Amino acid sequence: MKDTNTFKPDYSGPVISVKNIAKTFGTTEVLKDISFDVKRGECLVILGPSGSGKSTMLRCLNKLETPTSGQIFFDGVDIINGKFNTNEIRAKLGMVFQSFNLFNNKDVLANCTLAQRKVLHRTKEEAEDIALANLERVGMSDRIHFRISEISGGQKQRVAIARALCMSPQALLFDEPTSALDPEMVGEVLNVMKELANEGMTMIVVTHEMSFAKEAADQIIFLDKGYIVDQGTPDYIFNQSTNERLRSFIGTDKK
Repeated sequence: MKDTNTFKPDYSGPVISVKNIAKTFGTTEVLKDISFDVKRGECLVILGPSGSGKSTMLRCLNKLETPTSGQIFFDGVDIINGKFNTNEIRAKLGMVFQSFNLFNNKDVLANCTLAQRKVLHRTKEEAEDIALANLERVGMSDRIHFRISEISGGQKQRVAIARALCMSPQALLFDEPTSALDPEMVGEVLNVMKELANEGMTMIVVTHEMSFAKEAADQIIFLDKGYIVDQGTPDYIFNQSTNERLRSFIGTDKK
C-alpha cells in the first residue's frame, strides 16, 4: 500500500521518541531494545565503536531502514506503523550523510533547490531564495554556480547541510558527517554544526568527534554491540561514568 496520508504531528511532547527498537539482518541482531527521547532544541550525540549499530539506528529514524520491532514517534506520530508519505517524513527529519549524497553533475544551487521543488512544491523563485539564504548560513554563497565536482569535501558537506536546511526540517540527523573529510576540512563542518546547535536546531549526531560531543551535546548515548551501554550529559559521560567499556572507548581507562 502506498504511503499517502498527510503527516499531522502533535507538538506537545518530544520531537523524537524511540521505543524498544530492534533491528535484525538475517540472524544478526544489530539493534537491541533501543529507547530514548529527544527534546525540541536538543543536540543528542551518539558515540560508539564501528559496528555498534549507530548508523543503522539513524537510518531507522529516517525510514531508510525498517526496524524489526519497536516504535518511533516523530512529534507524537508513529512513523513506522502509520501510512505516511515517506518523502514528507524525510523532509521533516533531514539527514546529512558521510558521503554527501549530492548530484555531482549539478551545481551547488541546483542541489539545494531540487528537493524543495519536487517534494515541497515550491516555485523556482521561492526555492532559490531559500537556498541562497541557507548557503549564506553555511558560508557557501560564493560557490552557488560551482559544480559539486569542483568543490572540496568540506564544502560539499556544508552544501549537504544547507540542502537539508532548505527543507525546513523539524530535526536534522547527521551520520558521521566528518568521517570522509581530510583533517583540515573537519573543523569547518563542525563549526557549522555547532552554530546550528547553538541556534536551537534539534539534532541527532553520530560521530567520533569527541570535542564536538563535549562542546555541543546536551545528551550523549554510548552504543556498543547494539545496546545503549550508558547515557547522560557530556559531564557525566566524560568525567563521571564508571562504565569500563565507555572509559576504554573514550580513552580515559585508568587501568
